[in-house]
Amino acid sequence: MKSIGRSFIALALMLAGVGEVPVLAQAEEAQKVIVVFEEQADMKEVIEEVGGAATEEYAAVDMAAAELTPAAIAELQQDPGVLYIEEDAIVELQGQMEDWGIASSNIPEAWNSGFTGKGVKISIIDSGISPHEDLKIAGGTSTVSYTNSYADDQGHGTHVAGIIGGLNNVYGVRGVAYDAELYAVKAFDAKGQAYVSDMIEGIDWSVAKGMDIINLSAGSQTGSTAFKSAVDRAYASGLLIVAAAGNDGNSTGAGDTVDFPARYPSVIAVGAVDRYSKRADFSSTGSTLEVTAPGERILSTYTGNQYAYLSGTSMATPYVAGVLALIKQAYPNSTNQEARQILIGHTRDVGPAGRDPYYGYGIIQASSFEPVTRPQQINAVTSLALNAKTLSGAPGDLLSLSAAATYQDGSVQNVTPDAIWSSADRTIATVANGKVQLNAYGSTTITATFSGKSATATITVPQPEANPVVKLETDQTNFVGKPGDVFTVSATALFKNGQKTAVTNEASWHSNNEEAATVTNGKITVRGYGIATIMLEFAGQTATVVVNSPNPQAAPNRIHFDDVPSFYAPAVDYLVQRGITQGKSAAEFGVADQIIRADAAIWLAKELELDTAAAKPSGFGDVPERAAGSVNALKQAGIIGGKTATRFGSSDPLSRGEVAIILQRAYKLESGNQRSAFTDVSTRYAESVNALVANRVTDGLTPTQFGVSRNITRGQLAVFIYRLAQ
Repeated sequence: MKSIGRSFIALALMLAGVGEVPVLAQAEEAQKVIVVFEEQADMKEVIEEVGGAATEEYAAVDMAAAELTPAAIAELQQDPGVLYIEEDAIVELQGQMEDWGIASSNIPEAWNSGFTGKGVKISIIDSGISPHEDLKIAGGTSTVSYTNSYADDQGHGTHVAGIIGGLNNVYGVRGVAYDAELYAVKAFDAKGQAYVSDMIEGIDWSVAKGMDIINLSAGSQTGSTAFKSAVDRAYASGLLIVAAAGNDGNSTGAGDTVDFPARYPSVIAVGAVDRYSKRADFSSTGSTLEVTAPGERILSTYTGNQYAYLSGTSMATPYVAGVLALIKQAYPNSTNQEARQILIGHTRDVGPAGRDPYYGYGIIQASSFEPVTRPQQINAVTSLALNAKTLSGAPGDLLSLSAAATYQDGSVQNVTPDAIWSSADRTIATVANGKVQLNAYGSTTITATFSGKSATATITVPQPEANPVVKLETDQTNFVGKPGDVFTVSATALFKNGQKTAVTNEASWHSNNEEAATVTNGKITVRGYGIATIMLEFAGQTATVVVNSPNPQAAPNRIHFDDVPSFYAPAVDYLVQRGITQGKSAAEFGVADQIIRADAAIWLAKELELDTAAAKPSGFGDVPERAAGSVNALKQAGIIGGKTATRFGSSDPLSRGEVAIILQRAYKLESGNQRSAFTDVSTRYAESVNALVANRVTDGLTPTQFGVSRNITRGQLAVFIYRLAQ
């Protein structure tokens, strides 16, 4: 059993004086303290800003050890991100003295069922573990300042390790869970002393390394708020923490003498019994005592590859840690709370019936662990409730929750300060003693746990309603001019809420053919003959303007169609000049007419310059001679298929969704991360439609409708092919 060697009462008095005018010169000397933060931050930077020195940071529990002057402490206490500051107290070891506990605790029955602690990780926060032929150490760390070795230079930790994991060999002692993985956390020095910060660092390391159980054969009659927060957070993360109840008892069993941290609800408090199942006179008593275990004259490993008899609740504690390892192996899917209840359910009740201040629920007993027995409880907690099931607010708000426990006898008690509080997502909200700090937008769950019961509340931090740009419009969409002409275009953004804003200067403008036309902030300059598509983008939305500067020398060869408006003119001219189509007649292109599948095949095969003569027959029986080569080549290239194995559907119209699939295949288009806002596009067409939008082929019929099931017109297909050619 270890005891804290510096009084927490003295610490409280010291902190009460912070900020007063010092009367002694040494009052300004730096003091070792522990700074507890509301949430993880750049703890070192915060401490150094007030002139302090951060000696250690413990990220898993949001704490840091530091050296600060009283003035620096007073300044740091004003920081809203700092919960509190306390002295970094010293903890001492008090090893005492005896080996009969294995049989007394019925451990062999668990061994005979195949449970030996295999696969369970146990962190022993103590004076370290010395190399010993009867021990196997899986790893560890040192939190003391004078060495990086976790070897034991005091003896206490090695003795504790042997009780848990003495090897199953032909000599020495055999531990309760001899196949468990033991990790040495050296927090106590050769004098049996440790700072609270060293112990907190050990807990922080245990959480980070994924331990299952922490054995802490240490305690004090005075508590530490920082240390309570550390063990509470470790328990909330799923660890089991076992601690010695203390050696402060008396022969009559009078008084509440259970030490800290064993007193805390998140910790299993362990008392000691002798070989006759009687409470050891030195074993502390009190209402928070949970179980008892063998603790008088226990034989175990010791430094120097030796063995020794020791007594104390320090020896009873590893018996409990070992049995918990057997339980974790027997019930690998159990939570730490469930394993704790299984431990209680297997105790042998002695003394007054039910839980009492002398033996807790009783003396631990191993078994085959089938079936799980339930603990005998007097006036047990039957339910836990929070004062609210949902809370909401904005980042920066501080909300309050309270927890009420209902007991078997019907009584209700406020247990807010005693419950263990946790947040499922601490980036959204953090919680301490029911106080919920909102940090960011989103949703998370706050859980309170007390006496094996849990209750939750949903915390919502809604983002302000978004008002995105849904459409980008221009006052002109087509221009026809000659080199030297200058045109001006204005751009307007339409927002979700109906608001319209001029964004001509804010939009991004560029031309796909700068030899024909250039553009700067909506000012278009015609540079030469040809066709240029002016593209602009703002807030994820796009728009296009077509500039046509026809070559006068080519004008006599240009076919004029009466039904082609300026929007379609560049695309129609492109198809005619390429010899892809001559329109429906000399005067009519048929820009608004639906295009049939045979004509679309002819256009696409010509544009892609496919070898229509050499392509093998498609097998379709309804393809006219004029389109046969084109359909054959497109099918062979895997670009287009038929309605059936023998019918192409030559006279059928093409839907815009079908065209999207065909063009994506033909041009091998990729969508990247583009995701359109169209609500009429099913998963069959989504990738192809997104690819057309990403490659600036189309923006759809409206901001929310692509028109996937509508038949495509000759003019629309002409524009698609023309834009893909640019």
